[in-house]
Formats: sequence, C-alpha cells, structure tokens
Amino acid sequence: MNGTVKGGTPPSASELESPDPSKAGLWWSSADRCLLGQASDAEIASQLGRSEVAVIQQRHKLRIAKFNARLRRWTPEEDEWLRTLRNKDFSSRFNRTTAAIQQRRYDLGIPQPKRPERPWTTQEDALLGKLRDRDCDRQLGRPWVAVIRRRRQLGIPGFHPRHRAWLKAEDELLGTMSDRKLAKRLGRTVIAVQVRRVKLRIPVINSQCRPWRLEDDQLLGKRPDEQIAMLLRRTVMAVKDRRIRLGVVTRRLKHRRWSPAEDQLLGTAPDSEIARQLGCNESVVQVRRCKLGIQCHRHKWTPKADGLLGQMPDQAAAKRIGCSVYAVKGRRFQLGIPMFEPQWKYWTTKEDELLGTMPDAAVARNLGRGVSGVRSRRLQRGIPRWNSPAFRGRWLASEVRLLGTMPDKMVAEKCGRTERAVRMKRFFCASRHRSAARIPVHKPGLNYSLTKTSSNS
Repeated sequence: MNGTVKGGTPPSASELESPDPSKAGLWWSSADRCLLGQASDAEIASQLGRSEVAVIQQRHKLRIAKFNARLRRWTPEEDEWLRTLRNKDFSSRFNRTTAAIQQRRYDLGIPQPKRPERPWTTQEDALLGKLRDRDCDRQLGRPWVAVIRRRRQLGIPGFHPRHRAWLKAEDELLGTMSDRKLAKRLGRTVIAVQVRRVKLRIPVINSQCRPWRLEDDQLLGKRPDEQIAMLLRRTVMAVKDRRIRLGVVTRRLKHRRWSPAEDQLLGTAPDSEIARQLGCNESVVQVRRCKLGIQCHRHKWTPKADGLLGQMPDQAAAKRIGCSVYAVKGRRFQLGIPMFEPQWKYWTTKEDELLGTMPDAAVARNLGRGVSGVRSRRLQRGIPRWNSPAFRGRWLASEVRLLGTMPDKMVAEKCGRTERAVRMKRFFCASRHRSAARIPVHKPGLNYSLTKTSSNS
C-alpha cells in the first residue's frame, strides 16, 4: 500500500512536515525520496520508520541506484575542475582513479585540456639525437612524442649506439682493401662497409686481380687463350676479356686441307668411325660431308641381318651387325619386329591347341610358362578349363554315407573319384554336417566295423 492513502485524499501539509509514525508507510514525501540511495536501505528504513522492503520497492520505482559505500558521487565543483585540470593533476588533487576521470569526461563530453607547450631552448635542441628519445624525454621533462616530433622537425637522425656518421677519412679508405679488413680496422660491421661502398659506387678490391704488364699483353693473340691462361696463371675468361678489350685478334690455326682420298671416305662409314680413322672431331667430318652434299652412311640390310632383329637386345644386334643402335631400332620398327624380351614370347598355334586339354598347371609345366599366363591366354581365347574324367558332378547320398567309414583312398576307389575330392568332401561334411550326418573323422588303425556295431548296440 506504499504511495497511496486510504480514501484517495492526499495528506495535509502538517502531515508532510511531521509525519505520524503510524502513517509512515502510507505516503512518501519529497524529503523521504531525497534520502533514497544516499545510505543503505536498512539505515533509511530505520530512519524513516519503514520496512526495508518498502524502501527497496520505492527506490526501484523511482529507478534510484543502490547505495555503494565505495562509489563516491561527483560534485559540481569536481565537474568544473574537469575543464581546467588534466587527468594526472585531477587525480592527485581529488584522489580519483584515471579510469573514473576518463569515464566522467566521456559521460559529460568534456575533453582533456591540452598540455601547455613550453618553448624549446638551444640547449634542449642540442641534446636531441645524442641520447635515446626515451632517455631524452625524462631528462627534459617532455613527452616522448614531443621529443620525436621536435627531432624530426629539425632533421636530426635518431640515436643508435652502433650507427656512427661516416667521416671523410673513412670514405677515402673504401675500396683500398677488402671490406672485411676495413671493417675490422674501423670497428664497423662488414655489412655497414659494403652498404657504404655501394652507396658511393666504389668498386670492390680483388686481391687476385693482378695488373696486366706489357709483357703479358704482347703474348695475347700469339697462342690460344687456354695456353696463355696457363702460362700467366689467369683464367681463360680474363685472358679473353683482356684480348677483346685491346682489340687483339687471336691467331687462327691453319686447318689441314682435305685430300681427295679423305673425301672419298665420306659416306662410306659412320662419321664417328671416319673421324676416328682421320684423327679429328666427328663434327668436322659431318661439316665436310654436308658441304660436299654426301649423304650419311646407311647400313645395307641383308636377310641374315634381319634375322637377328628381335632375337637379342638391340645393343648386341648393333654390335654384331656393325651399325648403330638407332639403325637397328629403325629397321626393327620398319619390319614390325617386337623388341627382344627373354621373359616374354608369343603364343604359337601348337601352344594354343594344348589349352583346355589338361590342367593349366600341366600346360604351364609342359610349355615352360607361368600358370597365370596360361590361364589368361585360355580365358582370352574363350576356352573352358579342363575337367578330369574322374569328375562325376554331385555327390550321391550313398557316397556321402561312405565318408568316414573307411580311409579316403578306399572311398575314392569305390566311388571312382580322386582322393583329394574325397578328402575335401569329408572336410566339408565334417565342418558343416557332422552333427547331422554323424560322419566320424577317419582315424588310422580304428576298426570301423566294430565301432559301427558297438554304436548300433
């Protein structure tokens, strides 16, 4: 019944100023509402003479947050100081956290005032670049960002203990010795020396590059470059580059003229064989033969040579016939002769006639082939497999009753079947129908007639 009055009439002014404890739960004055949230609900309830539940309901109805002893409310004075003080100064003065100050600024839309810029002095500018920016801002009492901005504005490079400015005397030493030796001498890294030398376009010094003397230049062109390189202990490319730079033409060796007898040899044998006979390169023989318009040597094939194709490897046939391997392959392809393969041979008509007349294993043993090859050939020709004359088809009931009563050999002779067929049938019946057919497994030395009579008795 909080917030209403019996009869629907509001209380008088005298009742609001001095409420009756008996009517305290019937009406909430403005002064009572101002107390909500300023202290704990229990304290306000004892102060107003109401129940704690009624205080909580009224506070929820007015949407007033619960009192928090740790949470200190912001005063108008503090809100005014937010416009003039920075967060660090405000925190030290009013004893509030930086997060609380930033949140209050965000709620009120008050930005943080800018730090008053202090003019830079000549001494402060002289300190830039000599220390790290982090150390410089502590020493000068300025922000790190302000120090970086001022240094970049003046064009001063950042401080690095390993990076030193190159002196003129150090630049003059570049290229006079190896980079590694100069780096060790100057106390710098090899990469720093290389970068500086490349930046100044100074060529690298080569200790193996010796200056050319007048005596060395006079030898150029008088002998082949390979011989001069061996004499001067230089590379062939160095000798050739020096000769071309000086415009010296190498002396060409006089080629031996072809005699009529040598020209007649061209085309009568392979170029490699003629080159071996004349003691020259095969390309020289080939160029001379093409210049004269002589066709290359071609082997004349005879029936005897054709008979060797496919009977042995091409390399062996080429060596035996006296021609190249390519000639043997081309001739074999021209005649349609398959390549020699000792593990594979064609099927003949007589071999095909044996398929199906006996088991595949017997055919393979007689022909010297594999069983799988014989089976594949038989299936390819559509020939059914061979069945033994002893194969009699389905087992009769009388034959099944004989199993286990005598040895398998005697059953095979009596039924006209193979011993293997009898054994397989007995195993099949013993595994699947032994309990139904009651076929005992054969045991040597057992009197089957006595066993049968005893079982019947």
